[in-house]
Amino acid sequence: MPTPTSSIASATPPAARVDFPALPRLLGACALAVLAVLLCYFLLDKPVAWFVHDHDLRRHAWLEWLTHIADVIVDASALVLLLTPFRLAWRKAPTCGERLLLTMSLSVATAVFLKNVLKYVFGRAWPETWIDHNPSLIQDHVYGFFWLQSGEGFHSFPSGHTTVIFAAMSVLWLAAPRLRWLAVLLCAAVIVGLLGMDYHFLGDIVAGAFLASVCGLYLQRALLAQRT
Repeated sequence: MPTPTSSIASATPPAARVDFPALPRLLGACALAVLAVLLCYFLLDKPVAWFVHDHDLRRHAWLEWLTHIADVIVDASALVLLLTPFRLAWRKAPTCGERLLLTMSLSVATAVFLKNVLKYVFGRAWPETWIDHNPSLIQDHVYGFFWLQSGEGFHSFPSGHTTVIFAAMSVLWLAAPRLRWLAVLLCAAVIVGLLGMDYHFLGDIVAGAFLASVCGLYLQRALLAQRT
């Protein structure tokens, strides 16, 4: 004879299962990302950087404007995280839009922290000279990774701007399929701006995109699991 407790349990719909990528799939994706970075390093990074420099693409101001999309995302994420405690103090359930913005902001914050650690670990020289006469490919023919460098002159890898835009847009891609066109457009715009201004090597962008996409995927899945 069923008990009242078992009757209530049977009448309650089970929570939706939230799947996380299996470890073999994640490791496989990491291996592909590493392979892509290595291909860029040995075959594409230097030719692309020299092409941009030789054709003086940096004269186009609109390319730099495209890179500032990521700066807007950073400022917006900081504002969302700052205001979230006050919003929760109202004791009202957040709307779907508010949950989406919070997830995007947490993804950006997490990815930015990780990319800062990786910049220090890998210590890659920049394509061109930007900071305190830093050695670069274009000016000094310096190319490669110089491990555990704390100076900003060796912080090209991974790309911070790419990390920011992919961290936010990967969440948008997963949570709002109808807005995937916007996610693709903004990510592509930032990439074009970074390459066109010679701010980063192609391999830096690939690494930043992968790191941020993993952060966005797991943050979105984790928060969804909490809701269910």
